[in-house]
Amino acid sequence: MKKILSLLGSLFFVLFIITGCGKGSIVQNIDNSNYIDAKNITMAKVEKAITKGAIRKGWTTKKIKTGLLESKVNVRGKHFVMVNIAYNTKGYKIIYKDSQNMNYNPQDNTIHPNYNKWIGNLERNINYELSLIGVSGNSNSRNVTSIESSSNTTTINKSQYKSSGEINTNKNVIYIKAITPYAKNNRIAQNIKSECTINQQLAEFIQKYATEQGLTVKFKNNIGPNDLYLNLQIDDAISQGGAFRGHAKFTTISGILVKGKKSYGSFKAARVSGGGFWGAYKGSCAVLGRTVEALGKDVATWLYSPIDGAQLGDVGYLR
Repeated sequence: MKKILSLLGSLFFVLFIITGCGKGSIVQNIDNSNYIDAKNITMAKVEKAITKGAIRKGWTTKKIKTGLLESKVNVRGKHFVMVNIAYNTKGYKIIYKDSQNMNYNPQDNTIHPNYNKWIGNLERNINYELSLIGVSGNSNSRNVTSIESSSNTTTINKSQYKSSGEINTNKNVIYIKAITPYAKNNRIAQNIKSECTINQQLAEFIQKYATEQGLTVKFKNNIGPNDLYLNLQIDDAISQGGAFRGHAKFTTISGILVKGKKSYGSFKAARVSGGGFWGAYKGSCAVLGRTVEALGKDVATWLYSPIDGAQLGDVGYLR
């Protein structure tokens, strides 16, 4: 029995190390701009509730001006996080400002996964303090966004490129963005964007499977005119069903291989997944992860010999 407990302890420790030192998550901002539904709420009351809610989880708060607070926390004396909290009598926003020892990557807008957990706890405690002053809370107004500029959404316009025939991708470095942008005006649910990391996973799977094909794929966010660049976007991601009810997830993407104003092939791709074996025990993000892994393989195979107008994976199935 002692040996079993020892083995279990070692296993939990290894899992802790793996999850604690895993890859970063997209930085989340919390937008509760229309959360406050109570009347006779003053700016002073909202400010006090936010401050008290922050204190409950060890955050210290400083007033920058009316309508703006700066809040920070130092976890175990090692991990520092600072956020801005903008507020009025209708609601508030929690916005990333700074961090130390949190593996923040400003290019990819990623950070240690614990950051989003701490921000979520901060939000819950602010909402609790608001409830004490009569705010029942409009939960439907909640919106989670990432730190993203217009560069995080894109529209692939094939007409701006001139088709230039074949290219030997074996002899070139192919660049892709570390975070695949979502198509402009996409209909992807916000919870998929905030809770899943398919835009990060897709790029990583393409790199992984392209390497197995003998290709060289590197991440680069500032693409130059002489770079061979896979201009890629996630067009759609749908998450229907769930554990024990049956998953029905799919992801669609499109891309064009370009260098300057010349193009060397394009594709549309889709993958559908019901979760596979033990699908009933998998979460929605895990199943969507299966779709982007399959897409990563599809794109890597296409990159080995790119053609124009290719339809990959389950595109025909979704018609």
